[in-house]
Amino acid sequence: MLTNIQNGPADSGATQTGNLLLDTGKRDLSWLNRAHGEQLALCRELEGIADSLPANINRQKCIYAAKALGPLIKGIHHYEETVLFPMLQANPGATVSLGSTIERLKFEHCEDECFAEELTDALLKLGSGERVNMEAVGYMLRGFFEGMRRHIAFEREHLLQGFTDH
Repeated sequence: MLTNIQNGPADSGATQTGNLLLDTGKRDLSWLNRAHGEQLALCRELEGIADSLPANINRQKCIYAAKALGPLIKGIHHYEETVLFPMLQANPGATVSLGSTIERLKFEHCEDECFAEELTDALLKLGSGERVNMEAVGYMLRGFFEGMRRHIAFEREHLLQGFTDH
């Protein structure tokens, strides 16, 4: 479970994730590995919420996940788009197809952020006890965390293979 959420901004000038573990220290490939771990932990939480529908909802987990979702996703995407992707493209061994792959990943980032906003709204409603379409929320949850897991797996297997911090 994610345990490092914070309420206030950190001192760093980088886009904040809302997570104490990620908002302190140097942002490098080891940071990205920890960030992927936090994203996967959030996916496990979202899967647990989906599995609890419709009768065993932990409202506190819904609100916690809603608070963590947007900042975490946006902070990681900002790092990837401003640091990781340019670093990969500057590598002398970069292939011609890398540019189109990165453009596709940026598009996925945009879609994921929009989806995360909609999911945040649904989780807040669920957490506050508002009436929601349980089947639709379950479908949204599963679609989001499965897509996120695929995205992380692709990045790890195809973009980050063989890269280490300097």
